Amino acid sequence: MVHSLLGAPNGEFVVVERYFQVLSFSLCWYINQLDGAFMKRVLAVAIALAMSGIAHADPTIDGSNPRYFDRSLEEIRASLDETEVERFDEAVEALLMRRSQQGLTIVEISELSDDELEAMATEARRSLHGLSGQEVLELAGELPKKEKEADELEIPIAQEMLDRFVVESANYKLIEDDSLSAEPVIELRVTNKTGEPVARAHFRGVLQSPGRSVPWVDETFYYTISGGIETGETLEWSLAPDSSGPWGNPSISDDAVLSIEVLRLDDPSGNTLWEKP
Repeated sequence: MVHSLLGAPNGEFVVVERYFQVLSFSLCWYINQLDGAFMKRVLAVAIALAMSGIAHADPTIDGSNPRYFDRSLEEIRASLDETEVERFDEAVEALLMRRSQQGLTIVEISELSDDELEAMATEARRSLHGLSGQEVLELAGELPKKEKEADELEIPIAQEMLDRFVVESANYKLIEDDSLSAEPVIELRVTNKTGEPVARAHFRGVLQSPGRSVPWVDETFYYTISGGIETGETLEWSLAPDSSGPWGNPSISDDAVLSIEVLRLDDPSGNTLWEKP
């Protein structure tokens, strides 16, 4: 009977304590039947030590369901020093995050259904089942400050979203006009896979010939998109940089290759959506 009850959710300490209360009562009755003050003192000390062990047992995390989980966290917080409570909360948060991500990026997690998110949270919660407060702190190790964690998370999020603004192709050419001067043209084909409409895109353009260590051009520029580019939309642009600048250099060889890097994206209100750190 005792063995089966010990498996009940969060019932370990209640059942064990009840077990020792019954044991204590039985031993007390037995003591009264003994002769000799010394034997009575020995058994009394044994009972006190057994009850002391139960009273000082470290509470552990119960990951069987959300209600028991929250209650067990409160019990652990109450058993810790004030200086350890904040570290414990940070450690639990960090461990839950690590064990719920399952190799997914934060953007991929944001696209999961509610049922999928709940399943991930359940699995992460159960992975902490049975750990004491000190074990959680040891497992998490020395954690960075929350502010630092937030900054570190923003970097991969921003980069991944910028990567979703895909430059399908980028070409550069000099077009001669009637006045025998040449006008530079940058041709871009882009697809917006960010999930947000974009009104302005900031780029870094590098124009370099194979075998040359120094590029012809390495400049940043931006393009304000007339009507914007909606999510899932693909557009083609022909941009005309200043012909008096480096883009209009007539010495640029025909084999020069243009590479484009997305640096920043703005929404229709002019606010920055994501920016390369």
